[in-house]
Amino acid sequence: MWGAFGNTPTDDPPRPTALTGDAAKAAAAEEEAKRILATEFDPKDPGPSQFVPPVHGVKVSNDGLVYVADRGGKRVQVFTTDGKYITQVWIDRWCLAVGGGCNNGNTAAAVAFSADPEQRFLYVASRSPARIWVFDRKTLQALDSFGRPGIAPGEFDVLHHMTTDSKGNLYSSEVEDGRRIQKFVFKGLVSMPAPTGGTD
Repeated sequence: MWGAFGNTPTDDPPRPTALTGDAAKAAAAEEEAKRILATEFDPKDPGPSQFVPPVHGVKVSNDGLVYVADRGGKRVQVFTTDGKYITQVWIDRWCLAVGGGCNNGNTAAAVAFSADPEQRFLYVASRSPARIWVFDRKTLQALDSFGRPGIAPGEFDVLHHMTTDSKGNLYSSEVEDGRRIQKFVFKGLVSMPAPTGGTD
């Protein structure tokens, strides 16, 4: 058992009695005044030293790496199976909480791997922005994303978990108002031409 960055996990303090009425409004205003917008974080800031409860998804790759979806921490962290921290990738770190345009502000809800033996791709379900990210699993470079908030096919309403099957098809589940499972059929890989010309 381990926490973020391989740290010894700590128990959260007991939750205080729920506030109501004016006391709840005052507490919310105080918390809002202390909140650091995701867009104002120092890019070198590694984030919280512990996972932000609850850790929402864990998968172990064929090559023995553990991928942890730290939903409240807006990141996926990678470890060895004995808990040695390797790296992390931010998932929609700019996503702001209620009132700031991003539902509850949680992102990395689940992880899944592509079906090839090397598990070349890492899929990450980003809850509040309602999209699925596709990463190169080895480098954690973002390659693409798809989805948006909504109830039409290919849109997501409270994206929650996902998995792949042996054919490479991807399945996502939605909770609360979403209440559905969607299947995305794997159609294969296409070669993209290399960019030409200089870069600015």
